[in-house]
Amino acid sequence: MFKDFGQYGLVFLLLLTLNSLQAIELQRRDPALVTSPSGNYEPMRSKCSEDYHLRGKISGNAQLSIAEENYINQKSKHSIPNWRKYLNLVNLTDFNIESFLQSTISKHEEISSISTSLPNFAFAMSGGSMRSLCLGASILDAFDERNPNSINAKIGGLLQLANYASGLSGLPELNQTLWKLYKKNGLGDWNTIKSYPHVYKVIKKKKKAGFPTSMVDAWGRVLSKQFIDAPHEGEGVLWSSIRETESYKNQTYPFVIALSLSRPGSHMPVSIASPIYEYTSEDFSIWNPRLNASIPIEYLGSPSDSINQSVPCTVGFDNAGFVMGLASNFFSYQDSPKHKKGFFSSILGIFISDDDYEGKVPNTFKGLGQDTSFPFQDSDSDTLLMGDPGLASENIPLFPLIQPFRKLDVIIAVDSANPNGTSLYMTYQKTQQPEYSAYQFPKIPNTLDGTFESLGFNKRPTIFGCYDNYTGPLVLYLPNYRAVADTDEESGLTTYPGELVDKFFQNGFAIASQNEGPTRDLEWPQCIACLLIDKQILKLNQTRTLQCQGCFDRYCAKF
Repeated sequence: MFKDFGQYGLVFLLLLTLNSLQAIELQRRDPALVTSPSGNYEPMRSKCSEDYHLRGKISGNAQLSIAEENYINQKSKHSIPNWRKYLNLVNLTDFNIESFLQSTISKHEEISSISTSLPNFAFAMSGGSMRSLCLGASILDAFDERNPNSINAKIGGLLQLANYASGLSGLPELNQTLWKLYKKNGLGDWNTIKSYPHVYKVIKKKKKAGFPTSMVDAWGRVLSKQFIDAPHEGEGVLWSSIRETESYKNQTYPFVIALSLSRPGSHMPVSIASPIYEYTSEDFSIWNPRLNASIPIEYLGSPSDSINQSVPCTVGFDNAGFVMGLASNFFSYQDSPKHKKGFFSSILGIFISDDDYEGKVPNTFKGLGQDTSFPFQDSDSDTLLMGDPGLASENIPLFPLIQPFRKLDVIIAVDSANPNGTSLYMTYQKTQQPEYSAYQFPKIPNTLDGTFESLGFNKRPTIFGCYDNYTGPLVLYLPNYRAVADTDEESGLTTYPGELVDKFFQNGFAIASQNEGPTRDLEWPQCIACLLIDKQILKLNQTRTLQCQGCFDRYCAKF
């Protein structure tokens, strides 16, 4: 089902069919495509293609790659009938759908980019291991037009209309089936342990081929075994394989972004200023005030000298399981200077070095960003040491979505962790730093002193960015709270019985639809629609309807 799309990357699509929320049927995915040049896990060195080049700008605002821009523009063109269908579904009061759509089409003819004339929004799905996978899947299912319950609740279709989706630990696996959660497949369960000798052999081949390896390679192989349905447990499935799928070619779903954070060196601290790298189906990128650069994702891991084609490129390094491992590398915490090693870690340290807790990626961007007054952190590094961005308290992947060149109107931020707003606050604090002044993010109340929770923003949907002459993307915060069930399972839980998955989907649907629970609001579907169209209404010099103004009065954060 959902054949051929996102089996290899972070696509945030449900891999299940819902007949009802009381009877979730988990099914195995269709086989994934094997596109690795070697046919296996280990990368290869190969002559760079003639059009291979580094796209970058040392300072200033970055620009979309041509491939990403084409995807978003084509998707937006296809979305006009879907917007008409969705807006008819929610049936806003005193709102002329055809007039609105015609105005956006006319605006598109003026600016030649329909992606900025139609509402442009994204999903940002937090980390939090299997908990985030289950709650994130339930939220996205609630917004999926293929779910009859979502259509009845008047919120179906948003998944298909979103232009972007980003995610961290747990969420890279959302594009894979949940069926194995019913089984005993935790890291310490026998079904997983018995595969470790084979994992070692596979990784050893990569090392023998001359490429760096670490525990993250092993973690990626375990994830691949759990979530990728392909021969040899996905050894030959690449992140770039997404481009070969029919649904990607038809721009059916959001353009997906996975992230990892780089540590400046082994046993050195990370912070909100640490560089965040992106992995999309098209590019491997760094967007930072001190360096903006990208290469085609299929050349991930190529040496810096490959840019001038003086040495061969690397191909096949973007193994799907490995990228999933990079985006969810919680092992990096073991390499933190603040980490006090326990007995197990001390014993493990006899056999592995601290940097083996990091995801190791050869640094194609070495030597770049040195001509600024403050050189880029990784400009002298031969190898990037990658970890989960949640290590710097940015558990919701918001940074790629506030890039000025993506021009987003709205970000729907799903917080599947213990939601106290910390990730929102840390992203806000980052944008208050002088070097990040080009990035806009709404003001967030202090979470470190409990202000955020005292205002109740962790117990209900809230819109941030409504006031203070703020012009960046509005942020709809959907925290993981009890609407109809408790879904605050421990991050270490890796085996979810069927009744627990049911509970997550019941609570996630209630949060997304607001049709049950302590914050129930029958006008919520209309309020989401009002939020999504608001930026375009203002661009068209129109005024909010009374209904929409009432929604903003009700849901906008006041503090």
